[in-house]
Amino acid sequence: MPSSPIDVLSRHFEHVSAADSLSDFPDLPTLAEVLDMVPDPRSRRGRRYRLGPLLALSLLAVLGGATSLVKITRFIAGYDPELRARAGLPGTPRLAASTLGRLLARLDGDAFDTATCGHLAGLVGCAPPATTNSPPSGRIPLAGLAVDGKVLRGSRTAETTVHLLAATRHDTQIVVAQRQIEAKSNEIPAFTPLLSGLDITGVVITADALHTQHTHARQIIETGGHYLFIVKGNQPTLLSRLKTLPWREAVLNNRTDETGHGRREIRRMKICTVRPGLPFPHAVQAIQIKRRRTDHKTGKTTIVTIYAVTSLPPGRITHAQLAALIRGHWSIEALHHIRDVTYREDACRVRTGTAPRIMASLRNLAIGLVRLIGWTNIAAATDHYRSHPMDGLQLLGLTT
Repeated sequence: MPSSPIDVLSRHFEHVSAADSLSDFPDLPTLAEVLDMVPDPRSRRGRRYRLGPLLALSLLAVLGGATSLVKITRFIAGYDPELRARAGLPGTPRLAASTLGRLLARLDGDAFDTATCGHLAGLVGCAPPATTNSPPSGRIPLAGLAVDGKVLRGSRTAETTVHLLAATRHDTQIVVAQRQIEAKSNEIPAFTPLLSGLDITGVVITADALHTQHTHARQIIETGGHYLFIVKGNQPTLLSRLKTLPWREAVLNNRTDETGHGRREIRRMKICTVRPGLPFPHAVQAIQIKRRRTDHKTGKTTIVTIYAVTSLPPGRITHAQLAALIRGHWSIEALHHIRDVTYREDACRVRTGTAPRIMASLRNLAIGLVRLIGWTNIAAATDHYRSHPMDGLQLLGLTT
């Protein structure tokens, strides 16, 4: 009988310390069981391999750094027969990359993301990890959830390019929801269905200026969450109003000074309480961030001013926590960078049907799993699982 994924998350890594909260998770189906429940688009006649084991072994290959369909099939063919048997694929598989590609292209992308993202969301829960700072009495602690889109450049065809919108936790880079943008559309209509299946009570939704929309703000508030939106030129009236607030008289609420990546960055944050008055639903605080960045190599200094609005009332969180939420939004950009650099996503030429989306979801799933057990360097994690695939089976719940 497969072991619980919770039991294995903090196992087999002496050099990786899993979070204490991992031991407090409820008992959930194993990931292998979740993958086996994804609807199979194939006819019953002629099926040579079960869908669940194929997806499990494909994920195991991605955990080991496979970046294309060809490499996934090579990984699967090269695995020890005992390992394949434990995953549910006995014998010697004769699996071509084209065959796997046709299968992935026919999968229901929404069903796959609902199953896998729901599994990860069940592991981490909807509340942030415990902190030493207690929230104000009687209040739910807040977690950050970043919403942003990504174009899969390698999927470009004459007609379209696959464009995905995802919701990612600030603290773990776990993707808890994902939707594909319809052809000849953009991210704005996909925002509501993306969040519709999530419990966002006690969650702050962060997004860039594209999603600073009245309907999005109302949806978030009506479903029990809060928002923190960047404001740019697509909301000209709101931006003009923010610029005219008395920032010179406002006190400095937070300042950070960081050096890294060949540059020094100083960020200053000021807050104005504006309720009532801003032409944006439920906005009660306006934020100004001045970012001064100096490149050590060139000596060039740039100063950028950013404006934001939030539904969080004064005193709900500390100024430092508010600044951390603003910075935390870029965790989703870091996730996209990992997919592009470590997994070479933009170089992947999978284009047919839903296969590009499924491949992106497998990368999200692999990154989420290794983050859960404490890996901070994803490239090092792929090296480990390439050499120790049995450890990967533990994450899927296929070993004891």
